[in-house]
Amino acid sequence: MPISRSEARRIRALDGLRGLAALGVVAYHYLDTPAYYGLLGVELFFVISGLVILMTLERVRSLSQFAIGRACRLYPAYWLSVAAAGLFLWATGRTAGQTVLINSTMLQAFLYVPNLISPYWTLAYELVFYAAMSIVFATNRLRNIDLVAVAWLAIMILFRSLMLLTGHGFRLYNDWIIQSLLMPQFGHLFIAGMMLYRINTGRATILTWVALVLSLLYSLFGRSDWAHIGPLLYFSVNGVFIAAVWAAWTGRARALATPLLAELGICSYSLYLLHLPVKLILSHLFGELSGEPWFPFIVLFPSAVGAAVLSRRYVEQPAQLWVRKRLSHAPASADKPA
Repeated sequence: MPISRSEARRIRALDGLRGLAALGVVAYHYLDTPAYYGLLGVELFFVISGLVILMTLERVRSLSQFAIGRACRLYPAYWLSVAAAGLFLWATGRTAGQTVLINSTMLQAFLYVPNLISPYWTLAYELVFYAAMSIVFATNRLRNIDLVAVAWLAIMILFRSLMLLTGHGFRLYNDWIIQSLLMPQFGHLFIAGMMLYRINTGRATILTWVALVLSLLYSLFGRSDWAHIGPLLYFSVNGVFIAAVWAAWTGRARALATPLLAELGICSYSLYLLHLPVKLILSHLFGELSGEPWFPFIVLFPSAVGAAVLSRRYVEQPAQLWVRKRLSHAPASADKPA
């Protein structure tokens, strides 16, 4: 489906936000304590993902088209990252070949196998969200996504409230099965993105606004995992992220659509996946020099961006072009809900 010029500008503004989110995560991994809160770039990614996935599901002809499109979006750059990180870690005796192979499936979290590098943990949440939304699509409930969102939030709020009131359930909360099925740590961010899309396409109901407000208020539980982000800070940052996504999608943030930020955002997925393999390999090659203050700025940042640009040009784009050609010639499938 062709997009209008105004929608193209909105997408470029979202790309600009992706670029800022990726830079935050890269800064966190390269600079450590001085850029600690850069790790919250992941939250911004999740809000954007909620908006984009709901928009995508409303436009695809079938569930298989959605699945193929998502797989070709995620896996090519991911496999490049696994190859770079996996070969290096295996060659230096830091991981086993079996771990590398299992990581190549992107399913390692569900098999309780360690991630090769830390950024991979977010992809598990993305896959869970895709699976949940596929069920919503297959059961013809996209039109009721507001109600689904409110019900989902109500369950998460009840769960977190009981934990705080009773002082029990923290081990259950941290169990990956609960995180997979309910996503009590990050589900509200995907919901916020979806509700923004509903609002900005003129289909908001009272439930839409209730879900959006609840998704923001849910941030007052804080981020209680390894990041340890306090309630007020988490609420404030997520509020800014939600407002930024709204501003980008409604054309009120043209500064985000500047060529530099937008181009960085287009490469943000590769940048997210490749910046740590770049750090591992170059730190090994440079030895003691990798501890110098200039090393992240002069060596790591430019190398990571360069690797991301090359990955986008020679890995991501060819894969997505191939998929678009295949899907454009595919007949409409019967798995589209009536």
